Amino acid sequence: MRSTTTLLQALFASSALAIQITHPKKNDVVDPSSGVEVTWSTVSTDPKSAHLVLVNMASGHTPYSKDLGAVDLTKGSVIISEKDVPNDSDFQFNFQSVDPLNQGILAQSEQFEVKNSDDDKKETTKSAAATQTTAAATLVTASDSAAATATSAAASSDDESSSSAAVSVSGASTLATVTGSATATASGTASATHAPTAAAGKVESGSLLALAVGLVAVLA
Repeated sequence: MRSTTTLLQALFASSALAIQITHPKKNDVVDPSSGVEVTWSTVSTDPKSAHLVLVNMASGHTPYSKDLGAVDLTKGSVIISEKDVPNDSDFQFNFQSVDPLNQGILAQSEQFEVKNSDDDKKETTKSAAATQTTAAATLVTASDSAAATATSAAASSDDESSSSAAVSVSGASTLATVTGSATATASGTASATHAPTAAAGKVESGSLLALAVGLVAVLA
């Protein structure tokens, strides 16, 4: 009988510290960067304060432990805002005793997952920046292409103008040559036509003179 009573007393003593963390619950997804509400229940024999520690000591995960400071246990809840907590599962909140005579973990939450909205915002920002960079590069390429097309068109226009001018000059030269040849030919032909006529006149005059001289000699 006495042994049974002693056992019950021991069990009661061990349950005297009855702090229970009621939130976050198992497999909850929380965002410490936006704020996480931690809630708990206590009994009259529990200490009035304890340190709240965020930990991840699960096998296969990167170890993490950060003391978030002293918490007033009489309030029953607190909102924790913490930056730079890595995204991972199997995180837990622990209440750590501040009593030198009773050190250790007073209570432990169930395991939950951390997912930071800041990381999503960073990814969105990176994606938007990449899109803007691509759009800017495309715009620059289009501008370069348009400039190259304009330059090519201008060069073609200049070449066509130069060719037209060359044709005009060539045509003018040809016309001048043709005109000169025609003039020279016409002049030469006219000269040649008049030259035999003059020679024929001279021959006719000479013959008449010789005939007259002959008649005079006969009569004498």
